[in-house]
Amino acid sequence: MVYLIHRIKPKDQMFQEIPNNCRYAYVRVSSKSQEENSSLESQKQELIKQGVPEKNIRVEVGSAADPIRERPVFYNLIENELKEKDLLFVTKIDRCSRNTLEFLKLQDKFFKKEVTFISLDLPYSNDMAVNKLIATNLAAIATFENERRQERQRQGIQAARKAGQYLGRKTVITNKLIAEVQYLKEKKSLSITQIAKVTGRGRTTIYKVLKEELNYIPYNRLVKQEQKNESK
Repeated sequence: MVYLIHRIKPKDQMFQEIPNNCRYAYVRVSSKSQEENSSLESQKQELIKQGVPEKNIRVEVGSAADPIRERPVFYNLIENELKEKDLLFVTKIDRCSRNTLEFLKLQDKFFKKEVTFISLDLPYSNDMAVNKLIATNLAAIATFENERRQERQRQGIQAARKAGQYLGRKTVITNKLIAEVQYLKEKKSLSITQIAKVTGRGRTTIYKVLKEELNYIPYNRLVKQEQKNESK
């Protein structure tokens, strides 16, 4: 443990040999409502201070709980843009993943590709193996804490229901959202993932709108009820 602490240095003193044009960053917000506030800009400014050129900052709207393949900006960055010896920054570890298993896969990909990954909210070492150990352990702890928080929320809801005080979560499905989803699905032919990104809502919400409000059903792909009936 003493050895590990000895190796950790301030991030602005590390990797000075990596040129700025080999430095990339990933910025993510969960919804358009966040996109409209200062979250994106504050993330960008923090990353620019680390020597990342603004043209190398990749921005995405979506949930970190989604698999990497369903986040096209991040997927393209790690699969096609990052090269050996490049450096990738995020401001917080949950910008890239909120699932320990997904993060482990991501860490392994970076490790094999020899891409240095830095999350500004984590301690860091020049030794890639030490860095991998630190980030993996902290990702596991973050997942554990998130699961505990969700369990406490479930227990609180159950207690409130028993006391007759729980009115349920306010729905995000409004007439405006229904109309927007219908337009994007029927006029623009977008997929559920694409609609979720445009509207800033989760895939589960979009699926629920299509199924419960617009009469779509699973049938090879999501189609309207009458289409299945006509095909019989």
